[in-house]
Amino acid sequence: AQATHFSTAFMSGLTTNAEDQRKAAELRAAGQSGIGGEASGLAALPDAQIDEGATQKYVLIAVKQGDSTRHLVRGAAAAGFHQEAADSTCRQLQSMQVSYEVLGGGRIKHDPAGRSISIYGHSYGFPWNGGAKHSVTKEVLDTVYPGYTVSWSDEGY
Repeated sequence: AQATHFSTAFMSGLTTNAEDQRKAAELRAAGQSGIGGEASGLAALPDAQIDEGATQKYVLIAVKQGDSTRHLVRGAAAAGFHQEAADSTCRQLQSMQVSYEVLGGGRIKHDPAGRSISIYGHSYGFPWNGGAKHSVTKEVLDTVYPGYTVSWSDEGY
């Protein structure tokens, strides 16, 4: 397993910077270069990876496999920028030569004790194209977290 390094920007209250924008653009561009890839490797990726008991930055990733699209949700409480929540999964998809698109991002508040997940906000690094798709994130999380109350809003940051 590769160690993930998160910046300390989240401690300083920064929301984005030029370096984050550059890295996010690289991840988005790299997703377009996939050539079909290995379906077996893709099947091993979980639909959602989010931290428990934390408010975190998250991204929604659309993975293209033939005529179908699969959505992956990735969140990380330690991520100072949204691209840090996306980085590991995007690199895995690149190594599998699978086409993907980071659709956008926002925040997720995961409360395991209350069995609730709230999805909201936006990302400056991965702005939504044509409006937030938190409803798609909700569909994924409803499947991964049965018995939870999952809600979403386009409001907040």
